[in-house]
Amino acid sequence: MGIWAWVQPVDRIWKVISDDEKGTLYVYNEKSELVMERKGMSKEEISFIENNFLQIVATNLSGDKVSPPVVIDVEMPTIEHNYMYA
Repeated sequence: MGIWAWVQPVDRIWKVISDDEKGTLYVYNEKSELVMERKGMSKEEISFIENNFLQIVATNLSGDKVSPPVVIDVEMPTIEHNYMYA
């Protein structure tokens, strides 16, 4: 299950709750009113929405679905110091 904060124009934050086990997606406005409800979705559909939409426009508040990017083996360039141009 993922809980997302989706910032809207004019200082509004909508809450999105996605549950791939139940196949549901709920969107609530800033007054906690249900704006959109989708049921019967597959895990792939929920995952597609999370990866291609919510990760871009929203902030994941649950922290269990999305792992931060991992940087592996970064080499720093060696810069030669040329005294002529110092």
